Amino acid sequence: MAKHKFVEEFPFKTSPKVLYNYISTPGGLQQWFASKVTMDSSHNFNFSWDDEIHTAMLTSSRLNKSTRFDFIGKDEGNFLEFKLITSEIDGSTYLRITDCSDNNSDSDLLDLWSGLIDELKEIVGG
Repeated sequence: MAKHKFVEEFPFKTSPKVLYNYISTPGGLQQWFASKVTMDSSHNFNFSWDDEIHTAMLTSSRLNKSTRFDFIGKDEGNFLEFKLITSEIDGSTYLRITDCSDNNSDSDLLDLWSGLIDELKEIVGG
């Protein structure tokens, strides 16, 4: 099955510096993204949701800018990318999510990510 790429941007009323911790560390990601996030001895991230563990390598990280997780094992070929974008017009911060996976329903993915982003906004205050 071909992978489907979903891309969406969500506005935030906080700085990239504040958001970066929530897209780059196990503790930050666990607060909004997955029920449990750990890092193993190989520095792979283990994301737990729906009683399943999904393992990913942090393949790219730019301080206060972006992270990319490439999944390995049964989820190989899937990736998640989080990019923090600052608008030059009004200084607003946007979190751009790129979700490449087997799920090809944009409406389901928008619902999923909107719910996750709402949780993150509650944590960071907007």
